[in-house]
This record gives sequence, structure tokens and C-alpha cells, in this order.
Amino acid sequence: MIFKKYEPVIKSEFPDSDLKYIRTGDCIKEFVEAHLDTYNHFVACGGDGTVNSVANALVDTEAVLGILPLGSGNDFAQNIGLFKNFEQDLKILKNNRIKQVDAILVNGEYMVNTCGTGVDGLTNYYASKSPFRWGFLKYFFGGLTALLKSCRFDITYNIDGKGSKAYQNIWMVTVANGKTEGGRYKISPNSDNSDGIADVIIVKGVSRILLIREFIKLSFGRSFDPEVMEIQSFQDTMELRNSIKLHTHLDGEQKGQLDRFEFSMNKGAIKVVVGS
Repeated sequence: MIFKKYEPVIKSEFPDSDLKYIRTGDCIKEFVEAHLDTYNHFVACGGDGTVNSVANALVDTEAVLGILPLGSGNDFAQNIGLFKNFEQDLKILKNNRIKQVDAILVNGEYMVNTCGTGVDGLTNYYASKSPFRWGFLKYFFGGLTALLKSCRFDITYNIDGKGSKAYQNIWMVTVANGKTEGGRYKISPNSDNSDGIADVIIVKGVSRILLIREFIKLSFGRSFDPEVMEIQSFQDTMELRNSIKLHTHLDGEQKGQLDRFEFSMNKGAIKVVVGS
């Protein structure tokens, strides 16, 4: 296991720490909840899915979330100033600089980075099936496959209870608490996960060729052209309805094919150890 080689350093820096290995079928959230009275810091050593599971247990508690990013995307870790370098990130844990970060409730489960449906959700689906376990190729080929197989759809949405609005013939919707997906894709470069605002990225029904071109730009660290998307935002709630059921991800984890979403902002819900 990749993590095994780090054990001696971790025990040296944090002699009172305990290491827990999670096996297939274990519920990380339940484990953390069962030990909230025992520990004051819980460090997620993995990718965005592991971070999400620990974060869901820590919402509205006094316990602190720490992260040693060891996954393929590590988007939340990047967005809080971590480096994806074990030595540097361990120093950040030692510094214990704590910031309160927003969490967004989605159909009864919290997200800390992004939730995407349409092309976004389908990209994540194919990436999860990819023979490439790490890095750029996993998400790049997952995205290309999704772009060739996706269909446009319609939505209705209600932001902060201000009345229902409709948008027709779109490719995807992403609700963003953080800036990136897939490790490098700047899906919402102006998002801030501690400002109490969630950004809603709607990609319009442009031609498939133009959409592929935009995806290639994203793959090389650029952001969407403003002409192909519309950005909304909410501070409290959003209801979203798709015209068809579509693959959906929550912080990089597949949630199946969905067509109904209830979003609710929980401001400053989680205490997190962050970089500078």
C-alpha cells in the first residue's frame, strides 16, 4: 500500500495519533462518528471521496478535518492550499492553521467541492471505469467518451426561493463550492469554499464540436469561454429538476442517474486544516 511507507514519519510527527485502514465495505462516516468523543482531529488520507466521507461526519461538530491527499484528483485539497506533496502537506498539518469551510447538503448528503450532472457526471462515470488509475489520462479520455455519448437536456431551477426558472437545451450543470475537478479542470475558477455562496455552472447547448474544443482547453488548465456558459449562484437553497435522469457525481463519487436535486448551503460548517 502506498500509505504504508509514510507510517513511520507520521508516528514520529504525531506520536499520539492512531492509524485506521479502511477496507472495502467499511463505512468511513460511521467510523468517524463513532469516535468523535475520542479524537479532535480526523485526517483523511486519500482522494476526494475519502475527504467527502470524513467531512460528512464532521459537519457542525468541533472536530477538525485534516487531509493528506493521495487520490487521483485531490481537488478539495488543492482548493485549501495543499500541495499533493507528502512532506509539504505534513508540515501544513503540523502548523494546524484552521479555517471554517462551507458544506452544501445535496439530497441528504454533504458535498465540499462539486456536484455535476450531464456531461460532468458522465465524464466522472467513464473516468471511474478507466484503466488509467491516476492522473490526466483518466479524466481526459473519460471526458472525450462522455462528450461523444452525451445528449442535451432541459432544466428548471429555483434559487433561494425566488421562483422557478427554465433553461432548455443544455449539456451540463455543476454546483461548485470549489474551483476544480479532476485535478486540473477549472470548472469554476472564481469559487471560494468559505464565502457562503455556491456557484452554478450551466453549459449551454452549443455544438458538440465546440464543446469538445472547450473541454480540450479545460484539460490544459484554462477555463470555459464565457460565451458557452451561464453562471448563477445561491446563498441558501436551490431546487433543480432535469428533464431526464442523468449520471451525477458528488465530490467525484458516482451517485447514479438522477433528475431531482435539493441543495442547501451550510456556511462555515466544517473546521479544516488549510495551507497559507
